Amino acid sequence: MDVVKSIDLRDRQSQIAVVAAAAGVVGGGYLLRRVIRARREAAPIPSGPYAPETLPKDCYDAVIVGAGPSGSVCGYYLAKSGAKVALLDKEVFPREKICGDAVCTPAIHILKDMGVIDGLVAEGKAKYADSGGFVSPAGLSYIGNSVHELGESAACAIKRYHLDNAVAKKAQEAGAELMEKFEVGNDVTFDAEKGLWTVKSVTGSVVKGRMLVCADGATSRLATRLGLCKAPALGVSSRAYISNHNTEFDGACFYPRWSLPGYAAIFRHADGELGYCYYLIPAGPNANKGQLGRVTADDLKRLHEDGIKSDPFISRAMGPEPKCQRMKAGSLRVGGQGVPKTYDEHLVIVGDAAGHIDPLTGEGIHTAMMGGKIAAETILKARAAGNFSVDATKKFQEAWMRRYGHDFYWSQAFAEAIYRCPILMDAVANETRRTGDRFMSVWAEVATCMRPKTDFFRPTVAVPLTFALIREFWSQKIMGNNKGYSMPLVNGKAA
Repeated sequence: MDVVKSIDLRDRQSQIAVVAAAAGVVGGGYLLRRVIRARREAAPIPSGPYAPETLPKDCYDAVIVGAGPSGSVCGYYLAKSGAKVALLDKEVFPREKICGDAVCTPAIHILKDMGVIDGLVAEGKAKYADSGGFVSPAGLSYIGNSVHELGESAACAIKRYHLDNAVAKKAQEAGAELMEKFEVGNDVTFDAEKGLWTVKSVTGSVVKGRMLVCADGATSRLATRLGLCKAPALGVSSRAYISNHNTEFDGACFYPRWSLPGYAAIFRHADGELGYCYYLIPAGPNANKGQLGRVTADDLKRLHEDGIKSDPFISRAMGPEPKCQRMKAGSLRVGGQGVPKTYDEHLVIVGDAAGHIDPLTGEGIHTAMMGGKIAAETILKARAAGNFSVDATKKFQEAWMRRYGHDFYWSQAFAEAIYRCPILMDAVANETRRTGDRFMSVWAEVATCMRPKTDFFRPTVAVPLTFALIREFWSQKIMGNNKGYSMPLVNGKAA
């Protein structure tokens, strides 16, 4: 008590001591919280009544609904470890899937581990993106090659027609029973006494299993039917393949201010075609009601087509006479939107169905694959313990939150910041143009989930970005140099 009374906050040394003590308390509390959380997550799952030998012969350890990247990766690692897996899909492989086709580094690592990526490259179905860049809202552009900085490509372009077929067949090769043309109907029930799910198809086929894995995409009829998905997906994206184009680099992102935080992107595929996409991402005060920055989902077709015809940068990449396929569109469920929890009794939700799409980039293949592998690891531990209770399946959510889910908060925060202050993206472009591939590699690592979004706060990143922001503010607001990215008039009106 005497020590407290002796502190004089008017004294400089006392002020330093108080600040140091407060920092010590906060830091210590943070470290203690991390230790407690790590110990809780590492704690083994208690034994339960459903040991592997109790599984009826006509049942599966896991029934996975959806054989896309998340479901097939989950099925592969389960089957590889000896689990009995039913992998269901309503289509027949190979089949089409609307997607940006950008496979980021963490997914590339999983595909290498599965023995898939080298075959796709050898067959001319995958192309590493070595050269690429972006165009900022003010028209600042940079195209570089960050491979020599990263030591590997940050992304690979693979059409989902090829990718999904390869991972599904690899899961089948590992031992999973791939059931194509199995469209799940409304009759999906859980017998709590037997600890078994019964899943019926629209044609009457039936499969039963201990665990149910919902991996049926962003609209997830299954998770919605079970009451675990509370709202429709709000983000949207387009895609069209384009030939006879004018692009020699491997990929680029375009950030016109009228669609922020959304953007357009092109990726060059191994067959020479361009994959052209437009992402519209929830942002703004009414983001939970369909606001996608300054636009809504109804604007997607117009923005997609105007980009090809009128955008000064996209149209240049397309060339004078591009051959464009018809635009297709799909839903984006970003940052866990509408899915409060991804687990329940004998159940987990993975991939797009769980909203595991980055709210800043709209990319979700890498998080789908990471989540699928984490789901398999959790199910295998639950299987060994014979315990598939909520306490056991909750460990799946704890694991994916620790690996990448914690980043969704900052992704959404940065998306909101870019929507409100486009000059922030101009600052990134300014610094990239100043330092070249060195800073481009930082952006690539953060965008592809190799580094957390909080890396932008590191002094080595935040300080130069702050100076770049000052330079851009001076150029745009003081000197009036802000005419680089302006959409030409369309039918007499600004697009």
